[in-house]
Amino acid sequence: MDRFTAQAIAAIAEDSLSGAVEIAEKSAEVLARLARSEAAADDTWLRAAVLEAGWSLIRAHPTMAPLVNLVNQMLWTLGDAGPGGARQAFEGAANEFKRRLRVHEAAIAESALRLIPEDGTVLTNGRSTTVRAALRHAQRAGRRFRVICAEGRPRCEGRALAAELGAAGLPATVIIDALAVAMVQQAQLVLVGADHLSGRGLSNKAGTYGLALAAQSTRVPMYTLCSSEKFLPPGYEQPAQPHGPADQVWPDAPPEVSVLNLYFDLTPLAALAGIITEQGILPTAGIEAWLAAIKLHPDLCQP
Repeated sequence: MDRFTAQAIAAIAEDSLSGAVEIAEKSAEVLARLARSEAAADDTWLRAAVLEAGWSLIRAHPTMAPLVNLVNQMLWTLGDAGPGGARQAFEGAANEFKRRLRVHEAAIAESALRLIPEDGTVLTNGRSTTVRAALRHAQRAGRRFRVICAEGRPRCEGRALAAELGAAGLPATVIIDALAVAMVQQAQLVLVGADHLSGRGLSNKAGTYGLALAAQSTRVPMYTLCSSEKFLPPGYEQPAQPHGPADQVWPDAPPEVSVLNLYFDLTPLAALAGIITEQGILPTAGIEAWLAAIKLHPDLCQP
């Protein structure tokens, strides 16, 4: 792997604030750059470089399905390209993946508009650029509402989202994570993002499962905003979620106390009111056929 690619991937691995869409965009650009290098004229070299860089990107953020789907699409593109045509086809596919991320984000924002209450309150957690896009779209459409953001410890991404919304003129309140479940009853809608979605459930910022249970018990609708790029391909063996540093939670923890620091939890799809994709608002049961249609490349069957 060349030094520039290695440095770019290292920077992506260290990025703890960007959402899945932003990380996927940066990763697509890394792969597109590989296609622009002189060595990419050799189809065999390009394939090997994509596998090496692709697995490094996936392992950098193992919960983010867009990285799996990006690499999956690039590998199929290389296989379908004729002799000598891989370089151009590969760069075009990487750029098309980036374009689709934003087109789908805009379509999701339009579908979510009908759910956002006038003079109401929307509760969210973490920092999802798709949720941010939906809220900003509703604001531009003239909808008046307030947003409650759980702060998202230990990395506090929720603070960043609240600051972004506040700078755009949307009334935003940050709350401590432990208060989020109790605040569901004061909201008319809960919107969350997604790192990945599979038949096992929705992977998102830790605390999402608790919000879903609270939303069910108080009959407040909760939706995930999740484009198909975040659907985890069936058959893909996802690596175990890495533990965050213990000192993020308790820098001076006594040696006899262990610290479990996980950034994501898994929410059963049945706990959600629905899933908002680029095709509109879908019931959770309607996702199974979509997931089953995703074809996993053989090179991604084993890490």
